[in-house]
Amino acid sequence: MMRRHLRAAVTVVATAFLAPLLTASPAPASPARHADGARPPADCRPALQVLASLPGSGGSQVRGLGPNALAVGGSRGLPVYWTGTRVHRVPLPAGFTGGEVAAVNAKGLMAGTLQGTGRTAAFSFRAGARTVTLLPEGAHAADVNDRGLIVGDGTKSGAFTGLVWDGTRIVRRLAPPAGYSLTSVTTLNNAGQIAGSGDAFKDDESWSAGLTWPARPGAAPVPLQRYWPGGVSYDYWYPRDIDSAGRIVGTHDYTRVDTLTPTQWLPPYTTETEPGLLGERTSGTFEAISPTTNISVGTALDSHMVGPFPPETAPPLQAQIWPGTGPLLALPRLTPEGDAQAHAISDDQRVGGSAIDATSTTRAVVWTCALRQAYQP
Repeated sequence: MMRRHLRAAVTVVATAFLAPLLTASPAPASPARHADGARPPADCRPALQVLASLPGSGGSQVRGLGPNALAVGGSRGLPVYWTGTRVHRVPLPAGFTGGEVAAVNAKGLMAGTLQGTGRTAAFSFRAGARTVTLLPEGAHAADVNDRGLIVGDGTKSGAFTGLVWDGTRIVRRLAPPAGYSLTSVTTLNNAGQIAGSGDAFKDDESWSAGLTWPARPGAAPVPLQRYWPGGVSYDYWYPRDIDSAGRIVGTHDYTRVDTLTPTQWLPPYTTETEPGLLGERTSGTFEAISPTTNISVGTALDSHMVGPFPPETAPPLQAQIWPGTGPLLALPRLTPEGDAQAHAISDDQRVGGSAIDATSTTRAVVWTCALRQAYQP
């Protein structure tokens, strides 16, 4: 799925080692302007923290941010969490060899996916626990809200379905709108509103749409934008995160010319908006939005069809941030030629992701006071 999950160019594949707290470099070319609602804490210090990794080979990346410098994600193919820059393993049950923590809430409850031979499983976990909690019928867990509700998916009797868990109880099964098949369930907010995506088919026509499920159980799901079928569509929509006001962010994948565009959907979801691209880049994504301050983050990249040409002249992937108004802004890299990607954003302007260092090692990183580091390329 990336074309049913975005494409591999946005996937982190790397390694990471323990490193000290680093001040972000290079310096911003120009100061970022941002809305009043996006002001950082008074004691905010701009820095690029490099987090420790587990021994071995493979990649490390931050996928979610919790309270008190807690971060979650994956390292060397294993689910981990960090306290400050220190890395901790999530214990694996028998039969599982890897996985990743996808999200963590404000109370430290984590959710993610385990991998074993020929299978996956959704799980929850709290720091210091001896074991994870497997979620019934779950193949993947994508997000957790501050009420402790976890959203993800599973397959039962061959049918893919969205699931909501409260503890170890399935409290909601997510049916797609009439005429659609479900392709992903990715996020929920504290109210319990959920977002994902689906495909629709009618005769010889097909199309894709972002989907949202209202917080009230039993309420009908709603396509996030209107689309009038007129042949096979080249457009795919991937909602990735939702904030407390119901703002949804994600990515529009226009496969005909291989372009990704950061996208936002606002209630009542009758259309989508695209705030643009970073500088002269030809593609980009939104991966997360802060819970209450309307700051979105993702990754800027380039289309192999739109350019630049030849493709190998394209600059490295660039972590990007959007304050909710104005242009998209870049976040500093660890090295001028190293990829950097952003996957998570908190209200106190921490951004989690990954960045390649001078030894070509991709490290799990956290940008602190992110908008004070952001700049127009």
